[in-house]
Amino acid sequence: MTNCSSGDSAAKREYAAPSSLCGTAVSSSAWEPLLPAGKKISSVRSGPAGFARCRLVVDGQVAVTSIVEQWRSGTTLGDIAYGTYGIKSGSVEKENTRYAVTDAQAVGRIACAKRGKDGHVVFGTVREEHGTAGAAAMEKVITEFTDSVSASEQCA
Repeated sequence: MTNCSSGDSAAKREYAAPSSLCGTAVSSSAWEPLLPAGKKISSVRSGPAGFARCRLVVDGQVAVTSIVEQWRSGTTLGDIAYGTYGIKSGSVEKENTRYAVTDAQAVGRIACAKRGKDGHVVFGTVREEHGTAGAAAMEKVITEFTDSVSASEQCA
C-alpha cells in the first residue's frame, strides 16, 4: 500500500514565530496558526502616508499580509470588509462593531484618537495568504493587532 499524501504533514517550521509585525506587537502564539512550515521568516514593510502594509515572508513566499489604513470619517467596517476587501458576507464567521472575521481574513476598526481628530477612521486587516487558520485564530490575531496599533505612537 502506498501513501498518496502530498507530504506536507511531514514539513516542519524551523523558524520562531515573531512577536511583532513590522514593529506592531502581536504575540507569537497569535501568529503561529497562520504560518506555514519552512526554514526562514522575514518581514517587509511598505506603503505611503496613511497606509502601511507588512508582509510576513516564509522561504520567499508571502504567508501573511497586514494592512493599516485611514479612511474618511463615516467609513464603516462593512464598507471596508465587504467593499474594499471583498469578504463575502456568507463567509463571515464572526462580526460585531469592531471586526469581521473569516477563516483566513479579518478586518478590524482601530481606535485611533490622533487620526480621529483629523477627520479619519482607521482600519486594520490581517490576511493569511495560503490556507485557512480558522475563525478563532483570525479573531485572536486581529484583536491583538488592532489593540497594539491603537496603543501605538501613531494613534495614542
